[in-house]
Amino acid sequence: MNIACGIEYDGTDFHGFQRQPISHGQTVQGALEGAIASISGEQSVVNGAGRTDAGVHASGQVIHFRSDFHLTPLVWRRALNAVLPNTIAVRWAKEVPERFHARFSALSRSYRYTIWNDVAPSPLLARYSYYRPQALDVDLMQQACQELLGRKDFGAFGHSPDETNPKKPGPHSCIRTMIEARCIRQDAQHTQALIYCDFTADAFLTGMVRRIVGTLLLVGQKRLTLDEFAAIVQHADKTHPGSAAPPHGLCLVRVDYPEQFEFGQRPSFTGPLP
Repeated sequence: MNIACGIEYDGTDFHGFQRQPISHGQTVQGALEGAIASISGEQSVVNGAGRTDAGVHASGQVIHFRSDFHLTPLVWRRALNAVLPNTIAVRWAKEVPERFHARFSALSRSYRYTIWNDVAPSPLLARYSYYRPQALDVDLMQQACQELLGRKDFGAFGHSPDETNPKKPGPHSCIRTMIEARCIRQDAQHTQALIYCDFTADAFLTGMVRRIVGTLLLVGQKRLTLDEFAAIVQHADKTHPGSAAPPHGLCLVRVDYPEQFEFGQRPSFTGPLP
């Protein structure tokens, strides 16, 4: 059986999604593979749609694994949730065709970066949002987002994940297609402290969303003009002043697939949308 699952996790205490040497700390993939082994006795490999970094969360991660242990998807979901730590949950499970691959079958991924923009921090949101007390012009940040749309070289904001893969010596492309990019406040009156930065692309570079957000914050503080932001995107120059925003504000919220692999209604961006 080839089983696909929708996964939600709090990434605070994980060293990213992808399995690492034990000395580097626990990973989401490692926890999932350990849970499967405790149920079936099999050493199944878990493949994820997005290889989130250390500290990054997910509400819409998709995985798949193969097993000869014949449980129904419903029983797999219940069994996995019974043995996984409470920072990981299987939201749904479904048997899929053998040709399905959580990563390579995906059409796009969607990420949301959450900023808490107020004079005082919010302890209840501290694990899932980046606190910025400075005044931010979200309209300017939204205008800058238009420069990100389309197919282009995003080398200014990250690097190809294949650069660390010895089996793929290169050259490594940083060209991706950005389908959606926007920054919005929680309501139209601009009175709420939550700011959402939403991005959908066919694929993302390592660290790409976090460095885009860090650079957009400079635009919002009027320390970087719209023309300067456009030039950074156009020239794909990694030496610009924008630094990566911290990982705890980032969440993988959705993965989309072709119709033949459609899993029914899945969560879109969390929180209100315009």
